[in-house]
Amino acid sequence: MQLIKALNNNVALARDHQKKEMVVMGRGLAYNLKPGQPIQDSLVEKRYVLEGKSGRKDFDSLLKRITLSDVELASSIIRKGEERLGYQCNDSILLTLSDHLGLMLERAKNGLYFGTPLEWDIRLIYPKEYQFAKEVVARLRKKTGYDIPEQEAAFIVLHFINASQSKNDMEETLMCTKIIQNILNISKLHYGREFSEDNFDVSRFITHVRYFVRRQMRGEVLKMDIEIARVIAEKCPGDYKCALKISRFLHQTYGWDVSEGEVLYLTLHLNRINLN
Repeated sequence: MQLIKALNNNVALARDHQKKEMVVMGRGLAYNLKPGQPIQDSLVEKRYVLEGKSGRKDFDSLLKRITLSDVELASSIIRKGEERLGYQCNDSILLTLSDHLGLMLERAKNGLYFGTPLEWDIRLIYPKEYQFAKEVVARLRKKTGYDIPEQEAAFIVLHFINASQSKNDMEETLMCTKIIQNILNISKLHYGREFSEDNFDVSRFITHVRYFVRRQMRGEVLKMDIEIARVIAEKCPGDYKCALKISRFLHQTYGWDVSEGEVLYLTLHLNRINLN
């Protein structure tokens, strides 16, 4: 691997033996090096491949908007997030999270804040990610001295969720979160009560809904024993009715044809949260 440009001692633009350009990070990897000199592979802790001309263009544009400290900060958060959450984030998160952190700190410096209407739902749907993001915000608040609101945690969560999926598309991530929100709202209206964030069965239901929505968006079909599930549906008519409401909503709003197996599987999970 050869150095193209040292951004500082720990961050550099490099080219591997296949001529791929990437951002590499590691303690002291670019120290005292000149362009064209080799970078020790053993010092590289993280690498972000820049795909094609657009990737290099995005990175060059990014460096005009933010400081290198923001890139290092994003890298540190990504590394800790992967360890804590068990994620394997795709390369794009370095660019998007660095950009977001730069803008977030600039807003905080000027006392400008805004939240997302999905904040409560993100907290409920992605509890472990939200807890990690809250801790990140608290550390940034202490480190910078800025009054960074806790609401910023929701945006950090979305970056991790987006980067952990095979397809890098924030719009799809937001759409998925919105659909889950609607499913939860239908369920709450059907049962006439709120759901506890700390309830184990509620957490399992939300996890199921997340994978259910992803299967629908990707056109995947759930395989399950229909006959066994039908017996449960007959014993839980109220829960089955709620599952049908969800199915009709998804068909009317998104044109999804939810299979009988998915409806019955939803019934099983709805029954668990209805008992608590």
